[in-house]
Amino acid sequence: MRLPCAAAVTALALTPLAALAQPAPATDAPTAPWASASPAEPPPDPATLAPPVRATRWPTITAPRLVSPAFTVPTPVARELSEPAVDHHFQMPTARPMRMGDLQGHYVSALGWVALRYGLTRNIDVGVGVPYYFAGASVDARFAFVNRPGLAVSWWAYLTIPFKPEGESSTSNLGFTWAYAGLGWMTGPLVSVWSGRVGVHGGLHAAQRTGLGGLWGLAHVTVDVRVHEGIKVIAQTVLLHELAEEQGDRARALLGNGALRFMPYALAGVRFYTRRFAADVGVLAPLSERAPLYAESLAVLPWMSLSHTF
Repeated sequence: MRLPCAAAVTALALTPLAALAQPAPATDAPTAPWASASPAEPPPDPATLAPPVRATRWPTITAPRLVSPAFTVPTPVARELSEPAVDHHFQMPTARPMRMGDLQGHYVSALGWVALRYGLTRNIDVGVGVPYYFAGASVDARFAFVNRPGLAVSWWAYLTIPFKPEGESSTSNLGFTWAYAGLGWMTGPLVSVWSGRVGVHGGLHAAQRTGLGGLWGLAHVTVDVRVHEGIKVIAQTVLLHELAEEQGDRARALLGNGALRFMPYALAGVRFYTRRFAADVGVLAPLSERAPLYAESLAVLPWMSLSHTF
């Protein structure tokens, strides 16, 4: 009975040693989840890759600066007023038409003693007037071929019709519409060049009183200089020349018959203007003894032109 028991005890003691001596079974080693790796893949084709997206830099946003309610920022004021009467200086027109839609009233202007002018389009303005002590009616039109900041080139046409073709009243011998002179016309080009302070304007026209024949030439040059906001100094020269002699036995022409005449005038003055009103105030000096307004006792004459934009 002892031998079997001893053999059993010996077998139990040797069992662990036998297990260690046997090779381990071929099994796949467990893989930890954090150490997993996919099989190696071939590198991608560069041609199939999308271009890299450039990072967009967001604009910097600045918080508004808080201003005390008691502090107000002054609004900047324009350096120069919008001049209303750019279409003329004294009685001579410029190449600059009025703004489209503007209506302007004149007293003593290129149209005569009393007139109205209207900006028909951006490049065309027209006017009607009663010139020379209400002895007739006048119409005119100006068309700007070039009309841009600093430069204007226009064509101006003027027509005056006497109310009474004949007569011996005092008004029959005044102005371009006096008795026996008939219908009068004037036409020619105008050029204006200007900057913020200085402007130069000139014109060259042919004119005629159809009842007397002949032909007149009229040239004028004006220089204006802004000396202060709303104030300009104006210097103007007007040359009137009889190119072909008029013929009229019955007409007591203000400019005379029987000899060709060259009559220069000089004008100087100041323009005062606001956004709607302009006044040219100055003097006129005849530079020839044969000029109609020449007088030995009076070297210069007061000269004025007023305009108002409605």
